[in-house]
Order: sequence, then C-alpha cells, then structure tokens
Amino acid sequence: MATTASFSKRRDALIQDRQSLAARYWQDEHIESLVHDLTQGMDELLTELWQEHLADSNDIALFAVGGYGRGELHPGSDIDLLIVAKKPLKYKRQIEVFLQGVFDLNVEVGHSVRDLKSCRRESHNDITVATAMFERRFITGDKSFVPHVDKTMDSPRLWPVEKFFRAKHDEQVQRHKHYDNTEYNLEPNVKTSPGGLRDIHTTLWICKRQFGTDDPQRLVEMGVMTETEMQWLVEGRRFLWWVRYGLHLLAARKEDQLGFAYQRELAQRLGFVDTDALSGVERFMQHYYRHVLELTEVNDILIQYFREVILAPRKTRRESLNERFELTNHYIETVDDNVFRESPSALLEIFVILANRNDIAGVRASTIRLVRDNLHLIDDEFRANPDHAELFMELLKAPYTIVSQLTRMRRYGILGRYIPEYGKIIGQMQHDLFHTYTVDAHTMMVIRNMRRFRYRSAEREFPVAYHCAHAIPKVELLYIAGLYHDIGKGRGGDHSTLGAVDARDFCKRHRLSDVDTELVCWLVETHLYMSTFSQREDIYDPDVVYRFASEMKSQMRLDYLYALTVADINATNPTLWNSWRATLLRHLYGEARKTLRRGLESPVDRAQTIAASQERALERLLGQEANEDEVIALWQDLGDDFFLRHTPPQIAKISSELIAHDLTTGPYIDVRDTQAQLPGEGATQIYIYTIDEPRLFASTVGALARQGLSVVDATVNTTANGLCFDTYTVLDQEGAPVGKDPQARQDIVQQLRQTITNPERVTKSSKRLLSRRLRELPWPTQVNIKPGPNKHESTIMILACDRPGLLATIAELLIKLDLSLLSARIATLGERVEDTFVVETEAGTSIDSGEATYTIAQTIRQGINRALAVA
Repeated sequence: MATTASFSKRRDALIQDRQSLAARYWQDEHIESLVHDLTQGMDELLTELWQEHLADSNDIALFAVGGYGRGELHPGSDIDLLIVAKKPLKYKRQIEVFLQGVFDLNVEVGHSVRDLKSCRRESHNDITVATAMFERRFITGDKSFVPHVDKTMDSPRLWPVEKFFRAKHDEQVQRHKHYDNTEYNLEPNVKTSPGGLRDIHTTLWICKRQFGTDDPQRLVEMGVMTETEMQWLVEGRRFLWWVRYGLHLLAARKEDQLGFAYQRELAQRLGFVDTDALSGVERFMQHYYRHVLELTEVNDILIQYFREVILAPRKTRRESLNERFELTNHYIETVDDNVFRESPSALLEIFVILANRNDIAGVRASTIRLVRDNLHLIDDEFRANPDHAELFMELLKAPYTIVSQLTRMRRYGILGRYIPEYGKIIGQMQHDLFHTYTVDAHTMMVIRNMRRFRYRSAEREFPVAYHCAHAIPKVELLYIAGLYHDIGKGRGGDHSTLGAVDARDFCKRHRLSDVDTELVCWLVETHLYMSTFSQREDIYDPDVVYRFASEMKSQMRLDYLYALTVADINATNPTLWNSWRATLLRHLYGEARKTLRRGLESPVDRAQTIAASQERALERLLGQEANEDEVIALWQDLGDDFFLRHTPPQIAKISSELIAHDLTTGPYIDVRDTQAQLPGEGATQIYIYTIDEPRLFASTVGALARQGLSVVDATVNTTANGLCFDTYTVLDQEGAPVGKDPQARQDIVQQLRQTITNPERVTKSSKRLLSRRLRELPWPTQVNIKPGPNKHESTIMILACDRPGLLATIAELLIKLDLSLLSARIATLGERVEDTFVVETEAGTSIDSGEATYTIAQTIRQGINRALAVA
C-alpha cells in the first residue's frame, strides 16, 4: 500500500512540474510541447499509481478519455479516466485504492469503471459517452486486453456514421443557439462558443468516424480538406490552446470563459500593446476573433462536405440555373472549376441568386472552396466595375435571406474584399460593457433587425419600426446606412463622420443619385442622434421637439432614422431596449411627426401648450366643484413639466387628489403606470408631494433602490414656499413596469412613506451585488459642470458605471457639497448611466468659480468611484 508520504511526494512533484510548465508558458514556449508534456507527466503519475495497486492484473486496462484522451490537457482540465475490465468486481478494492490515489493528487477527476457489455450499452444510449469512448487512449494495464475493447467499441453498428453525424451536428446547432449563433460574443468561451475548440472537436470526431482518421495532414491527402483549411485548423487550434492554457494559469483552475479581466491580463502579459487607434486588449481580441472566424469557416465547409458525402440521397437531383451555376440536391454549385476565373462577376452573382430564391439550402463545399481560392480577383478594377456594383445593389433589393447572404459573404471573405473598409472592422472588439459584439457582427445584427421590421411578426413587438420599414421608399438605403453606421470605428476620431465619408464613396461607386447619397450619409452621420436626444432632452417640451423635427426636415428622414435607431439599439446590447426607451422613442417620433405634418413654419408655442392643457383640466375640475383659487395656487407648485407630460384628464385627477390630501398627515404618494400606447411600452410613475427637506431626494431614491426599482427618469420641483412635487419613473429588474399586484404597489407606498417621515430613516444603498462584468470593466466616471437653464443654476452631467443605489450615492454627495437639487434627468444606457442634475448652492446661486467647479467635480467623481469599489 502507498503511504501518506508517497502521496505527498507525488503531489509535490505534480505541483513542481506544473510550475515549471507555467514558467515555460510565460517564456513563450511552443504550446504543443507544453500540452504534450503536461499530458505525458500525468500519464506517468497514473502509470506509477496503477503499478502500485494493479500491476500484473489481467483483463483490465486504464484509458484516458475526453480531452485527456485526445492529449489536450491544460492546467485546469479534468482528468477523465475509463477503467475497462472483463470482471470489474474482481478488482473492486484495488480500483478504489487506485482512484483514491488519483484524487489525492488534487486534480479534477472524472472516472467510470465498466465491463465490455456496459461500455457498449452506455455508448449506445448516450452520444456523449460514446464520443468520449471513441477517442479513448490506452495508458496502462493489460495491453492484451485492449483489442477486446477496440472490437467492442469500433463496431460500425455502434453509432453508424449517418446517425453519429446527425447527433453531433444537432449538438453543435443547439450549442451555437446558446451563443446567438455568433462567434463574436463580448466574453467568448474558448471551448464552446461558435468557432471554439468544441467546433474543432466536432469536425474531427466526424472525420474519425467516417474516414478512420482525425489527422489533418492525412485528411488533406484524402481530399477531405484543403491545405489552407488544414493550416487554419492547426493554427487556430494552436492559438486557442495558447489562450486556454494562459486562462487556466491566470484563474488557477479550469476556466474557459474569456472574461474582461483575463482578456486584459493575457493581452498585457502576451505583449499586445496599445496603439493610437486600438488598445492592446482590443488588438489581442481581434487576433482571437480572426482565428475563430477561420475555424468557423473550416467547420462550415466540412459540415457541408459531410452532408454531401454522408447524407447524399441515392438519386442525385440537378437543376441548371444558368451557364455558370446549377443546383445539386438543392445546393448551389458552379458548373465547373473555371467559372470564377472566366467570369469574376459570378463571385457576387452567386449570392444574388441565393437571395432571390428561398428553395436553395446552401452552397456546395467545393464551390465555397472555389470562392475562397478566387478572392484575389476582387481588386480595385473589380470594385470599380459598374456591373458588379449593380449586382451588389440587386442583392440589397432581393426578397429573401439578405442577411444570411451578407453573413456568408463575410465568412467567405467576399464582403471584406469588396468593401475594404468593412474588412478592417472584422473581428474588431469594443472593450466596454455597452457593446456586446464585435463591430462586424453588430453590423450584421443591425441589418438583420432591419429585415425583421419588414416581417408581419415584428408588428406587435416593434409597431413603429414596422410602420417605418414599410413607409420608406427604398429599403436598400436603410441597409447601406446600417452597413456603414459603425464602419469608422477603430481608426481614432468620430466614427460617425468617418463612416459618412466612406458611405459617400460607396454611394458614388454604386451610382446612387445625389438625393439618395445625401440621405445615406446623413443617416450614418446622425445615427446616434435620435437615441441620445430622447434620453438627454426634455422631449415633452414643444420647443425641444421642434428643434429635433427641424433636424429631420421630412417625414421620410424621420422614418429612416427611427428604423435605424431601433435596429442599432437592439443589436448593441440586450439590456438597452426596454419599455421606457420604447416609450421615449415612440413619443419623440410621434411628436416630431405631428410637427412635420403641421409644417416647420408653424411651431407650437410652449406657453400656449401649457395654458391649453391647464384650461381643459380646469374645466374638468370646476365641473367637479373644485375651488379655482386652490387649483391655481396648487399649480404654481407643480412646475411646467407636469403640464407638458400629462394629458388634461391626468392633470385634473392628480390635482384633485393633491388638493384633497392633508400634508400634515404625511406625504402624498401615488404609484401608477404611464399610459402605454403600444405593446412593449410603458413604465411606472411614482408621485410624491411633501414638505421639502435636504435629504428627500437621497432617501427616496435609496428606498426605491432597496426595492429593486431602477429610476429611469426623475422630475424634482421645489417651490419657494417649502413644498416639493417629485415624479419618479421606474422599471423593475426585468426592465418593465411594476406588476399589477396591488400589494406590491402598496408596499412601495408604505416603504416610501416610512422613509420620508421617519427622521432616523436609513438611506443605505441596495445590498444587491455588482455584476462581475461591472467589477471587471468599470466605466470611467466623468463629471462635467456647466451653466444651467437660469443664471442662478448649474448643470452637472455624470457619466458613470451603473449600479444599485447609484442615485442615492450621488444625492448624498450633493448634500455633502451643500447643493440643492432643482431637477434631474436620468438616462440608463445598458450598464452605463448619463444623468443630468440642475442644482444651485444653498445661497441660491450657480457654481461660477473655476476652482469650485473643479472641487465639486472631483468630489463627485471620487465619491462615485469609492462607492463602486466597495459595492
């Protein structure tokens, strides 16, 4: 029996071995050598243990399976073991002691003990078990027993190749769906994301089952893959091994998610430095994504090749499309290998054909390879050819699968060659929380959303976008704007301006009219305008709406910009689109549309709008026997925003409740939903009318945060007579209005009342923890102070990383600085906030000193950062 000392000696030896390998890794030694040596070292330890407990045992053998079986061991990898014995019970005690010795090495172990029948049975029942056993690797034991295992497991009747292919392909499809079918996630999984190691495994598993080998060089010799594909596969696997090995070392455990913190540290330690245009981590991740894109193409080609070889129908069906292309079993292919050389325009024509028919399943593997082999034909002369420009425009006008064809063109290398400026953003990451995908993947999603807006199914979820997408006269112009809206990123400078320059060149090359060109360039240059305007401006003010409508100039431009804006937001980050944002954009769209229909020469007067609302509301109140003097006196306390943001019936109802409420009994608090005009819109508004005091805003927003509510808008109105009327617009943690449960609403009212009336109330922030992403990639806090709307006021704009209780923190800081809050505008952009506060000093003056401005800005910035650090 092994002693405790021998176990300790082995553990120490394993630790020393891994430390040595880690040092070799950071010295940039070849990753294949490291993976091989780590695997071999584990083999030797296990063989030594086996010899101690099972030496000279018959009809029993130890195999490595899974990644260990492939020889792909990384520092945190599981050690997957399979013990096969003719009669496992005969060695029960020895096996237990052997496995205990393995566990004592302090490694993650997966193990199974089976006889030959159970090997076959379990493999038959579970494709995952079968796959692991198919890639078994003998380590030690009775070598004469191995052929019996091979005979049992290598039977062609056990997972016939067609069944095996379908099962592994289905696994891949489901796995890719989990990642939204994109290899360009913000924090990719090196192993399981599309284009990751698991895709390589899937390809080679099927090759092994069909052709009897998973050796890339042998597969080239057999004509299964090309030299280029082998190079992409081998170099891509090497790179992913390199990243995964370092990831495991940094995490000191098995970790395949390439999170922000690991991205930065790996980029720095592996020598990726900052440039003027891109940070080191962005350069590292672009390197990562480009390898992944190549691996994705290898996987796509080979999966298609397997379809043709493994799933080929007995009878081949052919259909001639033209003198260049034909369909074979519903897949398009060239009539011969010289088509692209003889007719370079066919490199675009193939995608036009695909987008004009909905009965073509895809592209034959041989044709994909021909496309790639002829990419060099797409040069300046090719791009300048008007016939090719016409083909590309025909693609954008096609009725079917435009996004699928643009995505194919991106993967096959066509799009980056035909539009060189697009080629520069392929795999370009944006290292922040605001963007979830790389620039090129985001661009494809924007166009996909634009296409969705044309479908009847989008009418309920995006009714205004659906209307706009059908109202615009040339949808292809919208797609071009989507293609170019972010194309200027990564070059330094304003990406909108740079993109508009590129878009103009594209429009000129594709012979668009001057009017269409100006529209596309305007859309690219102003693609962020509507989104930021709706969040930062008071869009309920007629003067503000008029300013926005003047920028639009026409209903047509408004429709184009709205569709682009909503498509962009929904393709940027899943958390950005919520019911409140939908409400804001719909309201701005609707009011701008009214202004444009009325004519820009006939602006609506703000004062007249307020007076008209008051007049109609007063008629209602007087009809309910209200006292006119009381109503007029109350309205002096409510502020103009109240009359701009509410309809006359709402004004009348709230006014009557406020008049009836006795403030000596406590504050007036009411919770009600905004009137959602369309599905997917709305928010919950909380009204508070009470005697003002310095901590009111801080305590209120703190109480709301503790209840899991996010404040997306706030109107603070303080009167000269010491009263305060505040309105808070809130969403729940799902980004939706508060539920209809009366008890839940009553709880909100009760907690707010206790917070406001209790002189010793607690104003601590919510205890909800910050997400890992926020901790790893905090948005740098920015504080800007400028003159306010009136001479005695100042405006403080804060851009910061969002977190529970942030508003309460800001409010406490304003108190500490002796600043009185007059109004607040809250804008939450994903996990970033852009909040604006209008304040005055306790003396009723603005912050007019440069030194005072600097001190206040620094105090707020440091206070927010401290709160973020300890959250």
